[in-house]
Parts: sequence; C-alpha cells; structure tokens
Amino acid sequence: MFYPCDRKLIGSTCYVLNITIEPEESHATVMFEDARRLVIEHSAIPTFSELLFHNLPDVESITLKGGNITAVNFSSDTLTSLRIDKTGLQNLSISPEPNHSLNTLLINRNFIVTLPKSIRYLYALSILDLSQNRIEYINLDWFQQMNNLLVLDLSWNRIARMDASSELRLPRLKNFFVSYNHLSQIPWFPIGFPKLERIRLAENYWNCAWVASMRKQIWDRRIRLFDSDGACSENSEGGLCCYDQVPVDIPARYELIEIEFQEQADGVIFEKKAPEPARMMLAEQPAVDGEEKTCVRLGDKIQSLKREMLALVKQKAEMEQQYSKKVAAMQETLRSVREDLEAAEQEVTRYRYKERMDMIDRTGRISTGTEPIANA
Repeated sequence: MFYPCDRKLIGSTCYVLNITIEPEESHATVMFEDARRLVIEHSAIPTFSELLFHNLPDVESITLKGGNITAVNFSSDTLTSLRIDKTGLQNLSISPEPNHSLNTLLINRNFIVTLPKSIRYLYALSILDLSQNRIEYINLDWFQQMNNLLVLDLSWNRIARMDASSELRLPRLKNFFVSYNHLSQIPWFPIGFPKLERIRLAENYWNCAWVASMRKQIWDRRIRLFDSDGACSENSEGGLCCYDQVPVDIPARYELIEIEFQEQADGVIFEKKAPEPARMMLAEQPAVDGEEKTCVRLGDKIQSLKREMLALVKQKAEMEQQYSKKVAAMQETLRSVREDLEAAEQEVTRYRYKERMDMIDRTGRISTGTEPIANA
C-alpha cells in the first residue's frame, strides 16, 4: 500500500493525514513517498511496528501527531529524530540493540506508565523529553551511557521514586526538569550531574532534609532554578515546599472539585455541594453562648479561606495548562517556520546554481561566436 504526501515542502517534509493502517501483517508492504522528514497526523495505526520503521530507511525524522497510535515498537539504524505527540500511546518498546543514530526523542501528552529498560541502548540521544505522561518510576542509570545527553525533561508525570547507583554520572546533561511529579528526593543529586546548568523542581513532595542539603550544592555550583512553589501547606526551603514526612497516599496534583456559587451577606463565595461534617455538627447544636459564637464565626472564616484557596489552586492549574498549550503552539509554529525557511534556502540555492550555469553557457556561446570575426 502506497501513501503519498497530502502536503509536501520542497525537498524536506512530507505530511500524511488521516490514514489507517491496521493489521501488522500488512506493514511489510506499506510505502510512503520519499522525503527526509515524515509527519503523520490524525491517523489510526494501533501499532507502529518495527516493519514500518524498516520501510523508511531514508527518512531522518518521523513525527506522529494526534490520532490513535497506542503502541510503538522502535527499531531503526538511520532515524535521527522521533516525536510522538498526543496519539494515546500506552506501550513503548525499544529494540535492545545499540543505537547510535537517534539523537532526539520527544514523547508528550500520552499515557505511558512504564519506560522500557532498553531505553538505555539509545546511546546518541542529546534531547529526551518525556513530559506530560503518566510515568511512575525512573532509574537514572538508564541514561548513564548517553554521553551526549543535554536535555532530560520528565516533568508533568507521576514519578514517585527515582533510583540510581553511586557511580551515576550524566557527563554532559545541562537541563534537568522534574517539576509536577510526586518526588521526595533525587539520589546522587547534583553530584551525578557534573555539567548541570538549569533545573525545574517545583510541585513535588520534597523531603525537607534533602532540600536543605541540596540547596548549598546547587548554590555553590551556580545551577539555576527556573521555577518555585507558591504557598506551602507545611514548610518552605528556598522557594520549594517540603515535608518532614511524605504523605503515604499522594493526592492528585490538582483535584477539580464540584463547586457552586452561594450568595452571602459579604458577597459571593465558593461552596462545596457536599456538606462538611464539622458544619453539620455545629448546625445541629440548638444554642450557643457568645464564646462559642465567636468560634463558629472563626470556623466559618477558616472554611471560607480554604474554599478561596481551592479556587485559586484551580485557577492556577488552568492558567498553567493554557500556558503549556501556548508554548506548544509556539514551538510548533517555530518548527514550521524553520522548515519553510530551509525549503526556501534550498530553492534559492538551486535558482542561483541554475542562473550561474546559464551565465556560463551564454558566455561560452558568445566567445564561440566572436572567434571567426577575430580571425578575419
């Protein structure tokens, strides 16, 4: 089966839209139009198999965007860039053989829970972005042999635990992002990151003792912290919320509760639809004296402040989601502009070459035409 480009930039990128490739048995006969970069959007390919990768030996970059691609079995000796964005990906497998070609791997807005240990064989990676998934566990030793790794982004996951051996060294890593996870500490940090320059750590469940020991090291090495926590329910260390004891049952990062507006004498407040037991108990009391009335008013004020805090947390989460979407859109626009610019530069180069050859050809014809006159 042959799939032509629905849109193609001159000499570079082929866009294929809304295709369906189902049985894996048919993957051996699948062919795409020749291009250096292939973008497959809004398509149904339940499993992007090794055969499909092998059928694209001349493609340098593959982007799978949108649609339904729940499994990817990566195997390629020629691909340099792979991006999988919002395809519903749940299962990722990587061929357990040394790979020295892939330098960029971006897997975002998907449902991966577990990374394959064979990710360690991607020796040439310089950018590894696994943000906005559901990953729960990371062993930093998996990245130990990636000597060119510059960026490791694990933010916006559910990572509660990271392991590493005492020999951990990520020799060239400069950017390390783990914000919005469930981490309490990072082993051998920042000792195992000798070239680290930038970090993002906000919105985790850091252990206070670990934060205190880590702060001086990143300060002495002038590592830049690019984010910080807002209001902390317990302790704060250098802009990061921290806890003496990490909660056993870690709650969702932001829980959207059902709320309604209720008119009060002092304005509109947020009210939970489910009544709170403490409020019910107070309401059931038939009479209270002046001191108890003061306690009731203070209790109501505390509950009101808590509700306002929940509303602000919800607003913050929505704003951060909007910001992430805008950044993603800007990155996509920048990528398209770069591709268009590259195509335009190639076209200009071809035009100048053709113009130069035409000039040489005309000069040759003029010289040939004047020779008889000179002889005469």
